Amino acid sequence: MGVIVAGTDGSQQAQYAAELAAEEALRRDLELNLVYAFAPIYGRVEVSYSQDAIMDNCKQILDIEEERLRKLYPELKMTTEVVVNDPALALIDKSAEADTVYLGARGLGAIRRMFLGSVSRKVATYSQCPCIVVQDRLLNPDGPVVVGMAPDDGAPRAVEYAMKAAQSRNTSVHVIQAQQHAAANVAFLEDNALRGLVEQGMANVAEETRHAFEEMLKRYPDVQATFEMTSEHAVDALAAAADNASLVVVGSQAAAMPALRILGSVAAGILQAAPVVAVVPTTDFR
Repeated sequence: MGVIVAGTDGSQQAQYAAELAAEEALRRDLELNLVYAFAPIYGRVEVSYSQDAIMDNCKQILDIEEERLRKLYPELKMTTEVVVNDPALALIDKSAEADTVYLGARGLGAIRRMFLGSVSRKVATYSQCPCIVVQDRLLNPDGPVVVGMAPDDGAPRAVEYAMKAAQSRNTSVHVIQAQQHAAANVAFLEDNALRGLVEQGMANVAEETRHAFEEMLKRYPDVQATFEMTSEHAVDALAAAADNASLVVVGSQAAAMPALRILGSVAAGILQAAPVVAVVPTTDFR
């Protein structure tokens, strides 16, 4: 899996995504595949169009972006490709063979800037490899890689991805586990046996999670990592940590079949709150 794929449409956020993809490709000595995808027009339309003209326009946008990246990163190994397909489906198809997929959070104007684009949401949900969604280029390249550690299964694939990302960036990892739901429930319980059971359950989860974190550290002794347990909502905690992070990592929602996957509430929330987010599949379908 030696190719990093970056989707582009000429928008500012797609440019940010392509730059970060190029930097990772150089850092890891991988090839960058720059892709422009557009959906074919079916049925009767009032305005006549030429498919060749559309292809030429797409190729022109792609050529401009290629030239820009080659000036910024002259050592970059890069291929370009125009794909006639729905942009989300094209990138999801590419993810089956890619190491990582990069794309901008949206290709829309300022009026809808606060909303996550439908393409980025679909790709983050169904990508078969880690998907990095870029809101903004303004991030701390030397900051830690922040990763959310789920209370139920510990999100081992997301945490391991964060460790490897920190290794390649020569930076640290900050692991956050939020127990907001359990903490909120305890606050409404009387001081009785039931409250004791809930608090003991929270303590057990904390101990198991810390143990999983320590076991992961043994596999990456060269990575400096810290662990934080919080009663804040996971999105709030991750968003606050993102202010000084080089990357925020979350796991996608697990499912028995790829078609049944959904984007979890934490992943969906942090995609709109952090500049650069990696969504890592919790199950390997490849």
